[in-house]
Amino acid sequence: MGNTKELIRRPAYTGDDRCWPCTIANGILLTVGVGILTVTGRRTVAAAVAVVGAVAIWLRGYLVPYTPRFAPRLVAALPVDVGVHDDARERDAGSLSDADIADEEADAAPPSGETVVTALLEAGVVVPAGEELRLEESFRTEWRREMDHLRGRELEELAAEADALTDSSIDARVGRDWRGRPSTVRLVGDGSRGVSLDAVVAVAELAAARALEPRIDDERVRLAAGRPLRSLLERCPRCDRELTVSQSTCCGEVTPIGSTPAEKLRCPDCDVRLFTYD
Repeated sequence: MGNTKELIRRPAYTGDDRCWPCTIANGILLTVGVGILTVTGRRTVAAAVAVVGAVAIWLRGYLVPYTPRFAPRLVAALPVDVGVHDDARERDAGSLSDADIADEEADAAPPSGETVVTALLEAGVVVPAGEELRLEESFRTEWRREMDHLRGRELEELAAEADALTDSSIDARVGRDWRGRPSTVRLVGDGSRGVSLDAVVAVAELAAARALEPRIDDERVRLAAGRPLRSLLERCPRCDRELTVSQSTCCGEVTPIGSTPAEKLRCPDCDVRLFTYD
């Protein structure tokens, strides 16, 4: 029985990594199927299908083959809020520098990407390496020191740090998953607009802002630099293991037919994404 369960189980879509769009979509399909069998008088078959289907969904995360490819779009199209938030797709897309969620009356617009890169070059934070940029070694060391300092902090502490750095119209708080457990640093702006950051992303950007203080005076530039600097990370802010660049897709990510998935900087040990390259 144990071997059978292991053959059926799909850890990538269950447990803490459960693909909830997959579970919801398959739950709906299973309910419809069981309902049809019931109203047509095949109650015994309906009961058997319900039990087998529920067990399969619990162990595998889904029942219908290839569900992870279509479930996210199907669930997103539902006319009701099914309560699936803070998925991994947006955790590396969000940044402490996101200003589109700030109040329209915020003091100033964020610096442009060109302004940020110019400031980093002039401050000696990054240096040219052929056609690319790399971190200057003394800054790399200081940034890692700051990440070491923040590593292991609770989400409440990271949210408090983020709240002190971001615009006054943005409220940084702890984001919670569907179970009510702390899961992200959530930045909420005007109305209900907001972005979620995985703790690893928050650590990287908070540490970058700290390490930049003696080099760059403009605090808006220091904050905006976190996102591009993440693309130059070599080791994970959480476990300090080497990061990898991969084109693999995950549940919830949709790649148009004929397109190549974007490259992603991720930690295979922590299973978190630090940056998605355009």
